[in-house]
Amino acid sequence: MDFILVLAKIQPKEGCQDSIVELAKELVYESLLEEGNIDYQLLKSSEDDTLTFVEKWESPEILKKHMASPHFLNFGEESGEFVENMDIQVIGAEEIKF
Repeated sequence: MDFILVLAKIQPKEGCQDSIVELAKELVYESLLEEGNIDYQLLKSSEDDTLTFVEKWESPEILKKHMASPHFLNFGEESGEFVENMDIQVIGAEEIKF
């Protein structure tokens, strides 16, 4: 199965990790309900305050729709003041079946 993998790594400003996690609750919940979403998780690093969204989407077109959704735009707007740095990777992938 081909899919789009998104890794969105967020470095929160000092003391702001909890604020980002709280804002992400609605984003993750609503994103999992979207047509064409395969998986959507927020992971917390065990080494530092880094948070990483790990997302799987059926196609680039569906990812584009997600990025225009109210919950995605709302998260970006509300979390901006808490984010020090963000790195986003979008990868076209194919699962290797054993």
